[in-house]
Amino acid sequence: MKKFIVYIFLFCFCITGKAQSDYLSYRTEETARKLKEYIDTLKIIDTHEHLLNPDFLRKTNILDFFLLMNHYYYDDLITAGMPEEFFNKLYNGNMPPEEKWKLIEPYWNRSLNTSFALVAKVAARNLFNVNEINANTVGILTQRIKSAYNNKNWFETILKDSCRIEYLVQDDDALALKVDWIKYVKRFTPWLNVRTKFGIDSIAMEQVEPIFTLEDFVKSLRNEFEKGLKNGMVGIKVISAYSRNLYFEKTDIAAARKVFKTLVSGDEDLQIPWEKAKPLQDYMFHQLMEMAKQHGVPVIFHTGLQAGQGNDIRNSNPVLLANLFHEYPDVRFVLFHGSYPYGGELATLAKTYSNVYIDMNWTYAISPSYAKRYLSEWLETIPASKIMAFGGDYNCVENIYGVYQIAKQIITEVLTEKVSNNQLSENEARQVAKMILHDNAVEFYGLP
Repeated sequence: MKKFIVYIFLFCFCITGKAQSDYLSYRTEETARKLKEYIDTLKIIDTHEHLLNPDFLRKTNILDFFLLMNHYYYDDLITAGMPEEFFNKLYNGNMPPEEKWKLIEPYWNRSLNTSFALVAKVAARNLFNVNEINANTVGILTQRIKSAYNNKNWFETILKDSCRIEYLVQDDDALALKVDWIKYVKRFTPWLNVRTKFGIDSIAMEQVEPIFTLEDFVKSLRNEFEKGLKNGMVGIKVISAYSRNLYFEKTDIAAARKVFKTLVSGDEDLQIPWEKAKPLQDYMFHQLMEMAKQHGVPVIFHTGLQAGQGNDIRNSNPVLLANLFHEYPDVRFVLFHGSYPYGGELATLAKTYSNVYIDMNWTYAISPSYAKRYLSEWLETIPASKIMAFGGDYNCVENIYGVYQIAKQIITEVLTEKVSNNQLSENEARQVAKMILHDNAVEFYGLP
């Protein structure tokens, strides 16, 4: 009898446990469904793109299946062993898609697992109904891409309708599409990376104003800054990590003047190493920061992984910027790309400094699992008001769409987990989603 009672107890316990497990699973699925539906209704701010003008794309030789691979995935093809001399054939050669695919196929097969490849596959599947990119489908994929670009509204349809983008922030103003929902940030690279006499002379020629002294050089920077203000720039973009490290010291003017004199007194082909140019570069950078402070313009840094081959990841560690956050407490700084792979360091900086923000653009394309891990961690460590959660960082709308589909899934999964763990209520999770996809960027960039 006792054994029977024990069996009954264990049976009931197992049934109860299974019922509870089924309920929790159902609750999680319902939360995920409701959050996904809510996120799908949101207008979003796309904080970073390198879009090419669609009229320009229509005239190129990449308006075929390769359009989906031409940007960051191209780096994966090279890393997988594709010869660099294929560049002219792929970008400039007028090749049938099937012939172009023969060049790519061995290296696609070696790298089809990467997230850059995933972005292309999502775009092909969802926008052009091509479930797998291969020798049998590149022809029809090419036809469907060309057909899409016959529609003059394709560009806006994808961005405004499919991705629900309210504002898009373009890196530079070269897109030449004067619409009120596309804003731009400006680079001042010729001043920040100066290490040649030719570079200084080129600025003087472009501005039609001589540069003989360091004061003239600063004036030329100020003229360009004021030009940017007049043209509506919403931020300053710094990409120095591609050519040097991100540690900008507060340099004595005498040291900067010495480097400047070395350059302007040299031959036209004079070029000095960045280490020797650093005092002048640092001095000009701090001049730019003073202008940003005076006019309330936010400053953007490329941090973490650099696109292309042979870059030094040590140059882009966000920790190198800490002195600036001390020096300019009134300047708002945002660190791009989730600082991959420096996610923990980035969290510490954003938690420590009230003027430091996180932007996840490009992160989902680099590594969805990194984006998921650190979005979850950042939501535990820093105010949600300091996170901007979307930017494709691509040159064509199709890949922006692909990245956004991945981003929405990750954001939904992270917020669902927070609700399931009782870290957030469903209402709070919706509030966070709206903040990181829309409200934070509106406030940071001063959008209407």
